[in-house]
Amino acid sequence: MELIVEDAIAVTMADDTGRPARCLLVRDGRIAAAGPPDEVRAAASPGATVVRLNGATIVPGLIDAHCHVANIGYLAAGADCSQPSAPGIPAIQARLREAAGQTPEGSWVTGSGYVEYKLREGRHPTRAELDEAVPHRPAVLYHTSLHACVLNTAAVREAGFDDRQPDPPGGAFGRDSQGRLDGVVYEGPMFALFERNLRHDLGHMGAAQRALLVAGAGRYLAELGVTAACDADMRRDTYDAFAEADAGGVLAQRIYGLVVHDEVDWLVASGLRGRRSGRLAAEAVKIWSDGGMSSRTAAIHGSYPVPPYGSGILYFGRGELTEMVRDLDARGFQICIHAQGDRAIETVLDAYAAALAGAGAGAGAPANPRRHRIEHGGAMYPPLIARAAELGIVVVSQPGFFSTLGDGFVEAFPDRSDQLYPFASWRRAGIAAAGSSDAPVITADPLLGIRDAVLRRTAEGHVLGPGECVGVQDALALYTRGAAFAMHREGEIGSLEPGKRADFTVLDANPLETDAERISGIRVLATVIDGLPVYQSEPIFPG
Repeated sequence: MELIVEDAIAVTMADDTGRPARCLLVRDGRIAAAGPPDEVRAAASPGATVVRLNGATIVPGLIDAHCHVANIGYLAAGADCSQPSAPGIPAIQARLREAAGQTPEGSWVTGSGYVEYKLREGRHPTRAELDEAVPHRPAVLYHTSLHACVLNTAAVREAGFDDRQPDPPGGAFGRDSQGRLDGVVYEGPMFALFERNLRHDLGHMGAAQRALLVAGAGRYLAELGVTAACDADMRRDTYDAFAEADAGGVLAQRIYGLVVHDEVDWLVASGLRGRRSGRLAAEAVKIWSDGGMSSRTAAIHGSYPVPPYGSGILYFGRGELTEMVRDLDARGFQICIHAQGDRAIETVLDAYAAALAGAGAGAGAPANPRRHRIEHGGAMYPPLIARAAELGIVVVSQPGFFSTLGDGFVEAFPDRSDQLYPFASWRRAGIAAAGSSDAPVITADPLLGIRDAVLRRTAEGHVLGPGECVGVQDALALYTRGAAFAMHREGEIGSLEPGKRADFTVLDANPLETDAERISGIRVLATVIDGLPVYQSEPIFPG
């Protein structure tokens, strides 16, 4: 099949000039030509289908280099307790009551998306308040960061928690003034609960239901122009769901799986390591080194001036993490480590330095041939930037955090919030950086992320580090060329050049010529993979 796409502004991202092509030729799912209409038509067969876009803009398919695709689909079935749609605890209670009536017996009642400092009450809901909403069956309310949750009494009991038990390694419990559990659970035990519930609920679905869960997440991403994503929490259960969706022809994006480190042996033994198809691959490993920024559990030097106070949670000491990294590197995996606080980033860089020093790369070889990554890199201060650059570490981060969670960062890092997520400094240092959303932590909208990389403005109007703003071209590169590089796919996607896959996003305005304030309001008209539409706001493309 040949397709000529003309009367368009094609921002190819083939170089840094931003010069658009006016016409594309797609042949058998790949870009065959990009340039002036006469040249492209001359390269096409006489019977090629012609689509005219009436001046719309084409950009390379937008890539989310770190999100949780399966979790997007899974949590969408529960109660939306995000702000501003649920502005206070009574609204959260009402949504959980409604969800209880729609949740099958045997499954926990689930809500997600709240941020305590955005609630009218300015605090976490309590166990007692969840009991008022759901008194007789387990209920869980997940923090938007997915690094904390709140349980009602039935859930506390089913989880096996007790008022008298101490905080577990790698986690913490919220407590009331009498020392009793108030229902808030941080980090390690929260992760275990989420994994348990996800496994239980997926296990009670049929293959068709699991495929539909993935397909629903895919539709959401496709409507936002996303053509590829790294699933940053892939496990055997979710891999199976992706594989079922792939087999059924309903996997809308190219999925690059970051398999959690404690399931690597399963991945290797199963024979599933590598590419299953052009849409699904599991080739990298995910490790968490610390907590989250918005949950105030990222491992920092010093202490937080806001609850839960302390210095955050570090999951692995330097020696243990170094041995894990050395082993995984020797087995040929790309390693992607969640590191938010400066103490965690320092530990991760030490581990990478030790592993890469023993890799024996020859003269002229890249310092980091497997492209090991730091996920997030929130508090990567200047000395850490210099180390990451020297080691060639790839950083995958989330500009959209500024407008959605940034005011909480100002509270938690009052003296250093201007240095958080330093995109311009990464660029100046020569660090390969990629854009992402961490959805469902925030919206997966890459256009919002592009806007926020340019403006760095919080919801209340604070600009966090004006010197760290980047231009629109560089912001778009985070979600195209940069993200493709981070997932070892720059030879296939990330720009619109002959020979690459025909993955592109059609927009109703050119972000390079739009006032930065308005970029997030640009509409996605179509999302195309291999030359075929996976989303159209109205019929444009055949297929």
